[in-house]
Amino acid sequence: MTATPFRPIGRRRAFEDVILQVEDAIADGLLGQGDRLPPERELAQSLGVSRGSVREALRVLEAFGVLAARRGRGAGAGSTVTAEHNGLAGLLRIYASLLKVPLSDLVELRVAIEAMTARAAAARRDAPAVHDAEERDAFLQADTEFHVALATASGNVLAPLLMEALREAIARQMRAAFAAVEDWDATRARILADHRQIAERVREGDADGAAAAVERHIRGFYELLHAGPRVDGGTPKGSSGTDRGGDG
Repeated sequence: MTATPFRPIGRRRAFEDVILQVEDAIADGLLGQGDRLPPERELAQSLGVSRGSVREALRVLEAFGVLAARRGRGAGAGSTVTAEHNGLAGLLRIYASLLKVPLSDLVELRVAIEAMTARAAAARRDAPAVHDAEERDAFLQADTEFHVALATASGNVLAPLLMEALREAIARQMRAAFAAVEDWDATRARILADHRQIAERVREGDADGAAAAVERHIRGFYELLHAGPRVDGGTPKGSSGTDRGGDG
């Protein structure tokens, strides 16, 4: 049998230790993106657990976005280590719902993160592209891409993951707010103008100006959201960050 980074398990619930061993193997550099895990049977034998425990652990890791599983048989089947899916986004959305996190808390956290990324992007003069779309859902997608691109331009690897997670936590609220806007053309023009101003400050290397522009943009958009119609049985849309959609 070929060498394996895994060892037999003798404590806790078996599937939890399978998860911890995969985590340790990644942390130790023994597994990386694109690496394929051994087949379930072989992995179960190496770890000294049942195939059911291995299968349960792999499903959890797949939900976390750590593994991508291809069903079936043959050379292409099995679980591969990946980072293409941001599992943090779904977890934050669930915790935000469970803990009834106020929208204001998410706004403050987002302002702090985006001000930091705007400053860093300006230092690199790496301005994100600004894209437009007439249809509301398409515009929300373009809006998402702008803010994630700004986070990516900061050079901080964790920033885009946090940005995606924060947006996911309030996404449905934002989609409802966009759907309720009566003067869509004016709202869209306002958001685009904000995006262009942020991008211009970044392009000029104006860190303070970029941070100020992004904070005005975020707070202004959430004021629009908070003033919108009620959703979910009469709850004001500014009350908590619990749903899915896009944001400004």
